[in-house]
Amino acid sequence: MNGQLLNIYVSPKGQNKAGEDYGGQDKIQLLGDVSLPNGETRKDMFTLTAHNVSDFKQHIGKEITIPVGAIANGKVVTFFIPKGSVPTVKTVPIQNPSNRSASL
Repeated sequence: MNGQLLNIYVSPKGQNKAGEDYGGQDKIQLLGDVSLPNGETRKDMFTLTAHNVSDFKQHIGKEITIPVGAIANGKVVTFFIPKGSVPTVKTVPIQNPSNRSASL
């Protein structure tokens, strides 16, 4: 998955009615492009659980790539980051000014 890393946070902790604890996971939020059937794209926010949030902290605001898995349940697709996966920063190749060609 590619996108701009916008935020890192810890999900709120609590207990359900059965007395079981929930929450407390590290989460990341990515803003990425979603392809539409008509060929256009729209922006969408993806919130994913991160196993090691320290791998992400230095990349806030940057375009990153992270491996993801997907689980489909009916029409709902849930994405997850496989354990051991680390983000890579997308880089834009720098053009050599002497190799540029101008066209108008």
